[in-house]
Amino acid sequence: MEWTTTMERFGASIGIDHLAPDTGNCCSLLFDSQDEITFTHDEEDRSLLLYSEIGSASGLSREACLTLLKASLLGAETGGAALSIHDRLDQVVLWKRYDDNTLTADTMKDAVNSFLAQISFWKKRLAELATEYETENTPGENSAITMDNFGMFV
Repeated sequence: MEWTTTMERFGASIGIDHLAPDTGNCCSLLFDSQDEITFTHDEEDRSLLLYSEIGSASGLSREACLTLLKASLLGAETGGAALSIHDRLDQVVLWKRYDDNTLTADTMKDAVNSFLAQISFWKKRLAELATEYETENTPGENSAITMDNFGMFV
């Protein structure tokens, strides 16, 4: 099914008529006045990325960053999603990739509900991590755990 048709049908299923991506094949929706999900479609890769900025990265210690990386391994603790750090935005980003040919309005609705649950969990966990570890070990600008490859998705 065509991506724009799937998006429009998904929108109708959640009460938004004529939902359509912008000219860059993106669309952002705010759920419960607090959780923004951006949908980005890649025609060439035939994929849909869902991502959400879940909190600031600058206050995280080395241990907190390692905890996030461990949780993100193969999506085992993230419902199949991944956690990344967007350097330019100074944000921790939760994201998940889907093949666009497997998505229908119903499967997209299920995917979004599952992703929203992960957003809620990881926002809370990120806030806990920010206070759980001392900030004296905060990674520096040249740290090996600083990631800058996510910019290609934004």
